[in-house]
Amino acid sequence: MNKWMFLLLLTSLNVLGQISGKVVNAQHQPISLANIWVMDGSDGATTDSLGMFTISSALAKDTLVINASGYHLLKEEAEKTSTVVLQAYEIPQPALLVLPEKSFHHTIGNAHFENMYFTPGNVPYMYGRFFENNDEIKTVQYIDKVIIYTKSAVAAATIKVRFLRMNEYGCPSDDLLLEPIIVDIKRGTKKNLVQVLKHNIKVPKNGVFVAVEWLITENNQFKPNNFLKNDELFQDYRYQPDVMNNKVEKTSSFRYMYGEWFPNDQFQSRNPNAPKEIVDPAIGLILSN
Repeated sequence: MNKWMFLLLLTSLNVLGQISGKVVNAQHQPISLANIWVMDGSDGATTDSLGMFTISSALAKDTLVINASGYHLLKEEAEKTSTVVLQAYEIPQPALLVLPEKSFHHTIGNAHFENMYFTPGNVPYMYGRFFENNDEIKTVQYIDKVIIYTKSAVAAATIKVRFLRMNEYGCPSDDLLLEPIIVDIKRGTKKNLVQVLKHNIKVPKNGVFVAVEWLITENNQFKPNNFLKNDELFQDYRYQPDVMNNKVEKTSSFRYMYGEWFPNDQFQSRNPNAPKEIVDPAIGLILSN
């Protein structure tokens, strides 16, 4: 076989191993920035402004998990995802927020600068921290601001913030908001304050998960890196920003990967001889009455 026939065959195999599709709502309008994973796999994508996505390593037999803010999660065979229709939640509109004559605030989470970071690589992780609804916050039930510590190597990165209920198994589940909150992240190590009071988010009785979601979009591309998947080495972009970690004694945080949520305390350092460090994402909340 000459080299041109070999290259043609290789190109054909790459095309056969690539899945593309479109994500829309019930009115067939495109859903941008939807999170897509190959279930039990190590590849994923974020939909663009037209709802389009491509996953280069996905096969027709794979199952894709589509997760978008304000929509029911959907699992579908990859060969059937040329057009995926998501159904929106029926989230009741919150009552009009009436500001008290005298407002006061309380900060929880103890998020702070620490030289530890979670790096997404080239996949759309979510990383959620749980905040309990307890006596400490009984007079400050509304989320005024979200604090997120980041490090970015690109000038104008973006990240999504989601507010999620806890299900009966203690895991993140449905969104509290229909629309995603997109945050601009500047280059360098930053403390980001995200104003959310206008969304009228009240902490549910059983607490709330506040999650950051990485967007596999062009503006977040940093530089090509080598990645290993299925024992094969290949090159792809590494995406930004990194989110800081804080050491804690006990964690109730979760990571979303492979289309599922996993408790954060089950992950071990890449160095098996290193002591296991318990961490939370450096996310805090400023609450208001």
